[in-house]
Amino acid sequence: MPTKMKKLNVKTRLKGIKTLDQFLEYVKTFLDMNDNTIAKEDLIDALHTVFTNISDDEVNDVVNKLTNEGVKFVSNAKKPKILVLVESPTKVAKIKGFLEEGHPEDEFEVLASVGHITKIANRGKNNLGIDTETMTPIFINDRSKTKQINAIKKAGKKADLIILASDPDREGEAIAWHLKNLFDGENKNIKRMTFDEITKEAVLDAFDHLREIDMDLVNAAISRQMLDKIIGFLVSGVLQKATGLLSAGRVQTPALKLVVDRDREIKAFEEIKYKRIKVIDESKNIHLDLNKDDEGLLINKPDTYYLVPPKDEEVLDALTEDYNCVDYKGTEFETRSFKPYSTAGLLQDGFTKLRLSAAQVTMSAQKLYEEGLITYIRTDSQRYSDDFIHEAKNYIAKNYKEELFAYPLKPKGKQANTQDAHESIRPTHISDAPWLVDHKLENDLQKRVYNLIWWNTLKSLMHGPSGVNHRWTFDNNGYEFKQSWQEVKNLGYQELSIDKSDENIELDDNDEIVVKNNETAPQLAQDKGFVIKIDPSKIVEEDAKTSPPNMYNQASLIRELKKLGIGRPSTYNPILSKLQDRSYVKYHKGKPIQVERFGYIADDYLYKEFPEEFNLDYTAEMEETLDKIAEGKMEYKPWLKNIYDNLSVKVVEEKEKAVEESDEICPKCHEGHLVFIRSYFNRGRGCSNFPITGCSYREYEQSDGSWKEYVIPEKTDEDDKPKKKTIKKRKTTTKKKKPATKKAK
Repeated sequence: MPTKMKKLNVKTRLKGIKTLDQFLEYVKTFLDMNDNTIAKEDLIDALHTVFTNISDDEVNDVVNKLTNEGVKFVSNAKKPKILVLVESPTKVAKIKGFLEEGHPEDEFEVLASVGHITKIANRGKNNLGIDTETMTPIFINDRSKTKQINAIKKAGKKADLIILASDPDREGEAIAWHLKNLFDGENKNIKRMTFDEITKEAVLDAFDHLREIDMDLVNAAISRQMLDKIIGFLVSGVLQKATGLLSAGRVQTPALKLVVDRDREIKAFEEIKYKRIKVIDESKNIHLDLNKDDEGLLINKPDTYYLVPPKDEEVLDALTEDYNCVDYKGTEFETRSFKPYSTAGLLQDGFTKLRLSAAQVTMSAQKLYEEGLITYIRTDSQRYSDDFIHEAKNYIAKNYKEELFAYPLKPKGKQANTQDAHESIRPTHISDAPWLVDHKLENDLQKRVYNLIWWNTLKSLMHGPSGVNHRWTFDNNGYEFKQSWQEVKNLGYQELSIDKSDENIELDDNDEIVVKNNETAPQLAQDKGFVIKIDPSKIVEEDAKTSPPNMYNQASLIRELKKLGIGRPSTYNPILSKLQDRSYVKYHKGKPIQVERFGYIADDYLYKEFPEEFNLDYTAEMEETLDKIAEGKMEYKPWLKNIYDNLSVKVVEEKEKAVEESDEICPKCHEGHLVFIRSYFNRGRGCSNFPITGCSYREYEQSDGSWKEYVIPEKTDEDDKPKKKTIKKRKTTTKKKKPATKKAK
């Protein structure tokens, strides 16, 4: 077909045509020159022009006759131009392809904003960029996004419809709102489109269900931005004045509190050495553990007491060879260690199973989402869609065993402050097994993260090992002993053949490795009311000692934050990054978090002076309030106004106190006091009289904690020599003159 459809020349070529046969003869000549193709609208217009009284039936007869002769009809109507705006450039080609394939009648242009295009300005009172009377933020365009903004505005001028397809969360809704504001006053048709996975089906379904921007979600996102800036800027300012440190944050500070408190608890821990008493008869697979003393008290528990000499000798002396079974219970069990991934769950397993940092997991997962391989990665949800469960059920029946399929576990209770707007993180299609998509992945990190998600999803939809838990209780002269045995009757997902793409690490809720149970049954009746005799030589006394609580690692800290309702899926990684960037903590691959000296200083000051503002429960309540704003149940401005008014008064008082409490005399002028000054390197101090007398004394903290005066380098002769100015010539471009066209003679 020609690149540009020619039109039937109605005014000149058709003037001499009197009959329908003559008309068709001309049309055939036209078709020979146009690849047997014609615009249907042009044909109909031409018929009505030549034959003014022609009926619709006669027109249809002509169209049908040409159709039967193999003529190709096209439309010369102008295609509607649709501009689709996404966040990431890597999504552009894929989404454009899906839309063009599904709607060839439309002309699509897809551009990326590359995240937020605006930010709250750093100006005004306390550089907050907020009108603190009306609690209205002052947004400015991000200079780094000028190129994207100009391209979007230019494309928008030509578009008949603008679709905002930023990510399906509060931040994405805010980005969509800011993008819409670029076209204020232009009377543009602008709609919102969201999808949880970048597949043809999901994108086309979203295109068929366009909606307006949800201003409740926008308000929640803006409220979070304002709240974080109010608390962060105000408190960070006084923290710098009082300690020389730069950063406090609404969520960052409570996270620091958790790790500092745990570190202090570990350092203050005093171990207790104690004794364990067991009865072991390997020939009968009997392993009895002393559980209670002759007064019915639990032994070796922090709430009761630990067995230490000479109490252990008393117990040993009292034991006989007769063990009377006073109770037996057999209860069915099934272990389901694999659960649908929330953001927190993926980050925890990424750290614990793959030994990857939260940042590494997040970046790899984001890329997998943009490539259309997994669903949206920021979610609190632990559920799958019914369609996906049905797809997985068929896949398991076809590739494994039908009876292995099990519906995913539902989370126990309602997780604190859970946002359940999206599905769990899963492969877009369970049929995309790791060995089938390996060639699509860029690096080993992406491969390992995808494999982790795929295998977790598959096993979360399978039965786990199941059977019967047997528990016996024995009495020996008033002392209680316990014996347990787990009888596994069905291995469930543990029977799967190990594939090299599967890390094959199964963890319980405490990150302890779950291993296949190969225990042999003890020679005990599955009943009560019997007595076994065991020689006293089988009694074993073991040395033991108490252990401090485990220090948080990145995975367990995220789990604790989620449990407390602090932070959101989009904030876990930034929280961890900020703590390390400010030298409050240090991370080591696969190891516990190390608290740094500055972390202690910041925590001590912030929780001494601002205990209510960073209280863990109060921080969680803020998240609940933001949820209410997102649901349209609460106005955000009065809430923020109250927080600002109370905090700003306290900050002023603390700043004055910080200066007053400085008692070190300036070693240069001997009049002023040393106060902390703003420094982005090490902590710095300067003379308090600098604004008054100009005393320029400065000193900076060294790596060993000592302070060293900063001395301005003396000028050398070279510095006094006038430097030759280099003039950078500006490139000029001149338009080439078009060659003159000769006039026709």
